[in-house]
Amino acid sequence: MAHFRLPAGTDVAEMALFDIDALHQTRCPDAEGLEELVKQQALVRLPTGADGGYLLHLYVDEPIPDNVMRYCLADDKLIGMFSSQNGRVAFGGVESTYQNFKLNKFIRADADIAPGPYTFTAFHTDISDEILARAIRVENTSRERWLTKLPTIITLTAIGMGFTLANIQRFIAAGLSLILGYIVLKIVKDCVQNTPVICMTAARKLQSLTA
Repeated sequence: MAHFRLPAGTDVAEMALFDIDALHQTRCPDAEGLEELVKQQALVRLPTGADGGYLLHLYVDEPIPDNVMRYCLADDKLIGMFSSQNGRVAFGGVESTYQNFKLNKFIRADADIAPGPYTFTAFHTDISDEILARAIRVENTSRERWLTKLPTIITLTAIGMGFTLANIQRFIAAGLSLILGYIVLKIVKDCVQNTPVICMTAARKLQSLTA
C-alpha cells in the first residue's frame, strides 16, 4: 500500500496518468495516439478544461481515506483499467507523454509502483490542497513547505520595509512598499492554495492462474 502526492501541470488543458515505458521515445502522441494508449490501458486521460497546475493524490492498493473521500465529487468520477509494464508511472500534462521528456516539476511528476494491471477510480474534489493536506496530514516537499511559509515571509518583509521607510520620512515609498507587498502576497496565496486536486485509488487486479 502506498500514497503518492504528485504535483504537475498542463498548457493544453488535459492531464494524464500514464505508463512511461509504453510511450514513444522522442515524440508526444497525437489525438489518435493518445486513444491508442488508452485502449492499451497504459494511459488515463484527465481533461481539466483549463491550463495550470493540478495535484494528484494516488492511493495504490488502498482506498481513499474516509476523511478525504467526503471531499470527492461523486458525480465527477472516472472508473477504468490501468496497467504498468515496469511500474514507472507519471502524472502530467499530455504534452509530456514521451519517454525523453525533459523533466519539469511544473509539468510532470514521476513515481514507482508495483508493475501489473490495476483497476482505478478517480475523482475531482471541491477543495484546495491546503485543506486536503490538513485532512490527511501528508508531508509536503521542502519546496512546498517553503511556499506555504512564503506569505508570512512576504508580509513581515513588507511591514519591515514600510516601517523603515516611514521612519526616515519617505512616506510615499513606505506606502508603495506595503501596496506591492499586498499584491505579491495575493499572487502567492492564489498559487499555493488554489491548485485543483484529483484523488485516485488504484488496486492491483489479481490474475487467475490455471494449471
